[in-house]
Amino acid sequence: MILMKKIYALVLGFLPLLSFGQYTFEWHTDSIQEANPGADVGFDYTLTNPGTEDIDITWIFTRDTSESQEAGVNVWQDYMCEGILVCWPYTKRSNTFTLPAGQSTDMYHHIWMMRGDEGDTGTFHSQAIIYQANDSANTVNVFNITVNIVPVDTVFSTIDGKDVAIVDGDTFELFGGNWVPLGVWDDIKAAGVLGQNAPNPFQGQTNIEYSLTSGMGSLKVQDLTGKIVMDFPLNQQNGIVSLQGQLEAGVYFYSLWEDGRMLDSKRMQVIR
Repeated sequence: MILMKKIYALVLGFLPLLSFGQYTFEWHTDSIQEANPGADVGFDYTLTNPGTEDIDITWIFTRDTSESQEAGVNVWQDYMCEGILVCWPYTKRSNTFTLPAGQSTDMYHHIWMMRGDEGDTGTFHSQAIIYQANDSANTVNVFNITVNIVPVDTVFSTIDGKDVAIVDGDTFELFGGNWVPLGVWDDIKAAGVLGQNAPNPFQGQTNIEYSLTSGMGSLKVQDLTGKIVMDFPLNQQNGIVSLQGQLEAGVYFYSLWEDGRMLDSKRMQVIR
């Protein structure tokens, strides 16, 4: 019995050296957030490999499907980004990637309510199960996140021919798919603005509204690897770029450039 206890104590002493839970993680946002209908809510945390060897990290998505469907229509989406550039569409439910020795990567876990109707309410839960494939202890970390939808008191109207939304007494106008405070756009449009493509996600055509400080610039579209797949020269100070059928299904980033510098970048998704 004494010998067995000594062996057991010796094994426990070596446990930290045996590839058990080699990565660490750190939360940067609350795991429960509130948002208005139509919001894309981000949760992020950092995975760090403090060891001297590369490790493979696997994540698997599970989601509250009872809350994500309404009359057969997908109302909610959740998706995962590994670092800044690699952002998977909501149809990607698992992936394995390599976390190099001594390095960290940020994991961005998003929940997006697609419709954003004024009367929408509800709560959506998403869960990411993350583990190291060669962890002999089978250590699993579960990241549960929740979004509670808080409807706003909104009245839609027109002022001087502009469509406006009055939210809790504040008035907003629609530009490039985004609601901005009424009058602010007239003050800031000279600074260069990139609108969110609408509709998004899109299957047929989508429009991207932009404004430049001068009359020359470009709009670049990149895939998840960072490769530029489309580059539109812009020769008007204000305008709209239309996309229709040029891109395969997937997630892309598009950016507005002027005088050799990027003014802004946004995400869009093509569906089939």
